[in-house]
Amino acid sequence: MSFQLAKATEYAILLLVSLNRQKPLSLRQISEQKQLPLKFLEKIAGQLKNKGLIISKEGMAGGYLLNKKTNEISLRDIIEAIEGKRGLVSCINGVCSLEKNCFHKKIWQKLQARLEKDLQNIKLTDLIE
Repeated sequence: MSFQLAKATEYAILLLVSLNRQKPLSLRQISEQKQLPLKFLEKIAGQLKNKGLIISKEGMAGGYLLNKKTNEISLRDIIEAIEGKRGLVSCINGVCSLEKNCFHKKIWQKLQARLEKDLQNIKLTDLIE
């Protein structure tokens, strides 16, 4: 069985973990430290900034900072910032043409709710420690 995060989400986690030090870091610094492509990090940082997870500071001592405490950012927040709201199966967040004849949807919904709860309970703090 496979539940796989997008590469962008993996990089977003690495980016956020790097920002836990309370001082602004440039994406170039993070790119060099973590061996990640700078252009891809720029795109990811934009998505995280749009969702309010990070902020940027201009100037010589500028860079990116977390916009929330590490115990306030969940794995679910990170995944949704990068990948959007996802479902284990396509019918969870949309409409399925087979829905009228589907007897499994309640099982998928229950599993989805359990997964979302678990992802909400895993905080950036847990990923740092």
